[in-house]
Amino acid sequence: MGLRSGPLKVRLELEGAEGEELERRALDQGLELARAGELPDLVALPSPPPMKPPPSIPPGASRPDGPPTRLSRRETEILEYLADGWSNAEIASVLGLGVRTVRFHLESIYAKLGVNRRGEAVREAVRTGLVRFDF
Repeated sequence: MGLRSGPLKVRLELEGAEGEELERRALDQGLELARAGELPDLVALPSPPPMKPPPSIPPGASRPDGPPTRLSRRETEILEYLADGWSNAEIASVLGLGVRTVRFHLESIYAKLGVNRRGEAVREAVRTGLVRFDF
C-alpha cells in the first residue's frame, strides 16, 4: 500500500485551547483536517497526565514488603556477581566495564532496594527473589 498524494489528513481529538492551538499549527504546516467519517493519516490525542515520580527511600530505611523494584538486566547481572562474592574490579573485568561504571550500577541497585551496603543488597535480593543460590 503506497502513500496517498496530497497533504496529510489529521484528526484532532483535543478540545479547548489545546485543540485550537494544535489545529492552527497543523494548518500552518500545510496539513489538512480530516472530516467526519474520513480516514485520517494522523490522529492527535491529548497528552497523558504527567507521571508522579516514585517516592524515594531515605538511606538506611527498609523497603516496604511489596514487589521488588525492577532492576535493569545489567543491574541484575551485577547483583548476581555480588551475591557470589565478586569484587567491583572482578565484576568490571568479566563484564568489560570500568570499575566506576560498576560502582554506578551498585549505587542504583542500593537505591532501588533501599539498602546501603553490599551485604544488605544481597540479603534483600535473596529475600525478594531477585537472586537465588543454587548449591
